[in-house]
Amino acid sequence: MRWGRIVPSLILFLLFVFPWAFAQSPAPRLELFLEGGSSFSNSGSLTETNYDILTNLPCPTSGCVAYSVRMIGSFPETIRPAAGARCRFTRRNAVEAGYSYSLYHSVTQQVGQSALAGYNRDDLVSFNYVRYLSAKARVQPFLTVGLGINRFSGPSNAPAVVHGYMNADNGWQLAGNYGGGADLVLKQHFALRMELRDYVTGQPTAGIASITPFVTVTRPGTSHNVVPSLGVVFRFK
Repeated sequence: MRWGRIVPSLILFLLFVFPWAFAQSPAPRLELFLEGGSSFSNSGSLTETNYDILTNLPCPTSGCVAYSVRMIGSFPETIRPAAGARCRFTRRNAVEAGYSYSLYHSVTQQVGQSALAGYNRDDLVSFNYVRYLSAKARVQPFLTVGLGINRFSGPSNAPAVVHGYMNADNGWQLAGNYGGGADLVLKQHFALRMELRDYVTGQPTAGIASITPFVTVTRPGTSHNVVPSLGVVFRFK
């Protein structure tokens, strides 16, 4: 993946280009940040067997018609904005709370039928631990890992929603992320940030809409949404 190599290279480039990169820079107590980056992912997918209940008998038994629905989801190559706050409790250790969203593309398809569009957005709230590798220099690299919750959603008139394969959103689910980056401190209260993160989320499921009485057997997949990003940081004592 090109961006996976470009962002770390940019961080190293800054170390050589700016001769004042190793000057002392006091660590802030609180930071607010705004970022934006490209969104790349693998294409997760899942296959579900749905039993359409025609009688009150238990399924899968007589009185049920079984058919298979396949769901494919991916993150288009587009911008993923993010915002949040980071608080340092020591010079090299911090906690972070953030929000980001990315466009999402999903379709469901019953065997022998046309594909139907569904979710088109993924919202994520995350809580991270951040470890700075250097906290005194102008360029301050860091590593981060965290957990959070995410939700896939789409318009209520999406074809897959109208046909009963999914709800307008799948509710909040557990998600994770990890990565690293570097802050370039330009002034005491202002810095530029470069990051590379992988957002790990479970694929949403189909066949759970309440308007249709489905019993569902699911084999879910996992999506990795890799995001190289650039942003600005406002630093406060």
